Amino acid sequence: MPTDGEFKLITAGRLIDAKGGPPIDNGAILIHGSSIVAVGRSGEISAPEGADVQILDYPGKTIMPGMVDCHTHHNGFGDGRAGDELTLLDDEILTLQSARNARSSLYSGVTSIRENGPKNYTMFRLRDAINQGITVGPRMVLCGRPVAIIGGHMGYFGSEVTGPNESRAMTRQLIKEGADYIKVTATGGTTRTSFPLKPSFTVEELVAVTDEAHKFGKLTATHCVSSQGIANSLDADVDMIIHCVYKDGDGTDTFRQDIADRIGEKGVYVNPTLHVGRSGRWKLEHKKAAQGLTPEETVTLEATYRNNEVRLEDSRKMIEMGLKVITGSDSSWGDYQLGNTVYETELLVEAGYTPMQGVHSVTSDAAKALGLDDLVGTLEAGKEADIIIVDGDPSQDINALWNVDEVFFAGEVVDRGSFDSKTTVRQPPAF
Repeated sequence: MPTDGEFKLITAGRLIDAKGGPPIDNGAILIHGSSIVAVGRSGEISAPEGADVQILDYPGKTIMPGMVDCHTHHNGFGDGRAGDELTLLDDEILTLQSARNARSSLYSGVTSIRENGPKNYTMFRLRDAINQGITVGPRMVLCGRPVAIIGGHMGYFGSEVTGPNESRAMTRQLIKEGADYIKVTATGGTTRTSFPLKPSFTVEELVAVTDEAHKFGKLTATHCVSSQGIANSLDADVDMIIHCVYKDGDGTDTFRQDIADRIGEKGVYVNPTLHVGRSGRWKLEHKKAAQGLTPEETVTLEATYRNNEVRLEDSRKMIEMGLKVITGSDSSWGDYQLGNTVYETELLVEAGYTPMQGVHSVTSDAAKALGLDDLVGTLEAGKEADIIIVDGDPSQDINALWNVDEVFFAGEVVDRGSFDSKTTVRQPPAF
């Protein structure tokens, strides 16, 4: 155990270490610098004799790992604008917006994120600024730009390719630029020139990406909003399926048990992104209450209800199968603002997880999905001291995750401003 420098001894009514066991009553955690030294019950954990110790006590509250969001879009505004409009903004504006989003995310208790597709070098530059102490934000796992076909979903961000050779070359280029993993849009999406119900890349092109990424020890993830894209991704040994929407080529919603079985057999992570659709529904419901909807908007609202129920039911089936379903918010895409990750975890609990499984989906399981589990995701000796203090017990009520009283990042308390400034981050539900 180190003996030089100041220790922090944090105690609380309970501690969730996210390692699989129940909460520890009267929990305590000892940290030194940015690292966790010991975890256990209060009274059993202490600093070395004679060491300088700062004691922080949170009676009745919960100590737990900082949250990990596997799917963010820091360039976004969460105001409903499409990515097609977003990309028209200068990179400097998007970098500043990303910095604002990063603060909101960290202040909400999300201490690690995986970015799923920014424009050009914007997130690389933000990470540089955070590492230099110019601004603050969570730990970042970055893909750089998502790899897309010409005219494909998110191709406007700067990485359009055609064929296996260009796919492999772009993967190498992104790794050269500093990408931690590679994201591929295996189907179309909301991009106006794309085709959501059709696979974009061929299996051969996808294999070129995954083979090259895995050669350099990088994980891969594919955006899939139709079933054939999921199947192609599994053929290419992708590590995570994003959205995982089961739609046939004609738009019919058909849960594909054969594809879900393959996901389980391969041990692939699933990031279903359930709330991003609900956030759009809530926006329309707010407008309906305030001023009414046009006939077109009424049709859209009814469609969002149907789609939300289908997605929830499909996620319920995957959870019952024991698939590795984790929290990834997809904010700030569409109407879903960063700082609201808990809405996604809440829906996973509605889909069938227990509250404690929901906690794991946004801590230890999410960290494993990103390859960060040697650093974060659980509270244990040797890991980084990314810790949150929650008022309540999220192992019993997942909504307690909204009540983040304190955030420790790399062992230091984050100055999050006034209570009022913290509460403005949460988007209001449509009740």
